[in-house]
Amino acid sequence: MNKIKLTILLFFLVAASVFSQEKKYITHQVKKGETVFSITQKFSISKADFLKLNPDIKNNEVSIDQVVIVPNSAYKAIPNIEDGDYVLDGFLYHKVLPQENYFRFRKEYGASKRVLRKHNEVLRVGDLKAGQVIKIPVRRGYKVKVKEVKAEDKTVKPYLVKPKETKYMISRRYGISVEELEKMNPKIKEGLKADTIINVPNRKEIPDAINDDSITHQIEKGETLFSLSQKFEISQEQLVLNNPELKNGVKVGEVIRIPKVLTLDSSQSFSENFSLNNNLKVAILLPFTTGKSSLDFDTDRTLNIVTDFYLGAEMALDSLKKQGVSISAKVFDTKSKLTEVSKIIKTNQFNDVDAVIGPLFLNNVKFVSQSLGSQNTAIISPLSSKDHSVFASKNTIQDTPSEEELSQKVLDYVKENFKDENLVVIKDDIKENQLQYTKQIGELRKIDSLGKLKILSPEKGYIRPDFFKRSILDNKENWVILLSDDPSVTNDVVQNLGAMPEKINITLFALHHNVNLNGNFEKAENQHLARVNLHYATENFIDENNNNVQQFIKSYKAKNHLEPSEYAFKGFDITYDALARMATFSMVNSAFSGGASERISSKFLYTKNGNRGFINKGIFLVKYDGLNLVDVEKVPAEKIEMTE
Repeated sequence: MNKIKLTILLFFLVAASVFSQEKKYITHQVKKGETVFSITQKFSISKADFLKLNPDIKNNEVSIDQVVIVPNSAYKAIPNIEDGDYVLDGFLYHKVLPQENYFRFRKEYGASKRVLRKHNEVLRVGDLKAGQVIKIPVRRGYKVKVKEVKAEDKTVKPYLVKPKETKYMISRRYGISVEELEKMNPKIKEGLKADTIINVPNRKEIPDAINDDSITHQIEKGETLFSLSQKFEISQEQLVLNNPELKNGVKVGEVIRIPKVLTLDSSQSFSENFSLNNNLKVAILLPFTTGKSSLDFDTDRTLNIVTDFYLGAEMALDSLKKQGVSISAKVFDTKSKLTEVSKIIKTNQFNDVDAVIGPLFLNNVKFVSQSLGSQNTAIISPLSSKDHSVFASKNTIQDTPSEEELSQKVLDYVKENFKDENLVVIKDDIKENQLQYTKQIGELRKIDSLGKLKILSPEKGYIRPDFFKRSILDNKENWVILLSDDPSVTNDVVQNLGAMPEKINITLFALHHNVNLNGNFEKAENQHLARVNLHYATENFIDENNNNVQQFIKSYKAKNHLEPSEYAFKGFDITYDALARMATFSMVNSAFSGGASERISSKFLYTKNGNRGFINKGIFLVKYDGLNLVDVEKVPAEKIEMTE
């Protein structure tokens, strides 16, 4: 298995090739010292035409590395005659052959000597000669088996695609559908790339929305104030408030603003729409540490986590591509070093990257957030549960809920579902934890129907068995709330409660649940956990009976020849969900405010992390049902298409 992982790891970078073709217009990247005047001279174009091609240029000034549209000096509106005869605007352009004469032209094309001289000045001053290129009017009834060349289409104009722009954004700007834009530019069906030139309608563009809190809409024939309110799920009063001109009626062709109503209500579901923005650039920053002299998967836990996460992320990329999302992904090895992260950011182009997945470690995430925070780039922190709000930028996404959020999930469930059970709280005597315990106990005391709240604490490192016996009732359901994350206290509680007679009804709620090395539940026995009906919160829950889980395991094994770990599931879920949102919305704020979603083993419900970015509060509450774990708040997961 480790050999398979090593093989995959050594080949994780994929190179992409690009191609170009001759076009009437090309792009030019402004070099140091160049001006509008020098560029127009270099490409033999008037200043007026140059500014018409590049309406974004302000004050007749260009900047270094700016991309502009210029004429292609190699472009030929009419093909070379050596390529064969062609028809343009009703004339056959023909290269005279040695054996040809006026008689043959009259017989073959119905064009007399007088007609030929009329349309070819060269024939008025001299005789017909082999090698001359002449124009022959194509008369009705004479079939010419040559290539017909279309005249330049004046109804379209060139447009330079800017970073972050989508087909949807451009089509709305020119009042056409995405399908019409694709018909004008067949190659963009495969994806839209920044700094490329496409055709758009030769008309004045509709101005963009003022900010990400609204969108623009050009009123179409038949639309009314009522139909607009229904279409955009907004009241007529709100429409008029944002567009006072609507007081005078709805006019076809008028451009109005539609305010977005963004909520973080868990009842709102995120809905994928890959037709809007199906061309994404992604950077994955993970500590593969490929520069090490040897890679030991048996002892290096971080290496296993990183590799499994990446293999899951690859599965997500494949799944999205299969659904029509064009993704360009680059993978970088951060080598677990801040200096390497800094080098990656400084030596690579990140200005047009839609999403950065990683790094893993908090200090590295902080550096990337501060370096790229001003861009419309989603910075996904995938695994760290520590507080990001102290450094996060507006686009930093903390995907792993904090320990506080997990604890709060359990407390909220107890408060919302309490029905006169016997409530017992168990805490430890660690000094630095007491303030938090006081706050949590205070929340429980606010339960309306709560009578007496029993609180147990250890003495000399453990809780006396007779304390348990006195606190637990035979004739009532017992809810035991374990506040502590101390392994000794946890083990003591589980053993004492697990050994009680079966006739006593007990449910144990743990505010902290960690089964890793030195975790508080590391030594707990499953039969005891099942006996006490353990409930706890987790950010990741793999239901082996779920069809999506089974399909993922099957697809993962087919591709990677090994079983997926929980980090492979995380890699898939985090990558898929983030990129699905970025493919649906053009702006980070909209993408991660777009509602709740559930993937294969993770939930995603993003809320503002203070004033800095977002934090995922998508959490499962699970319990032991016998020796099996089940989701207490069972919600069917969305079906995700897998690739074999």
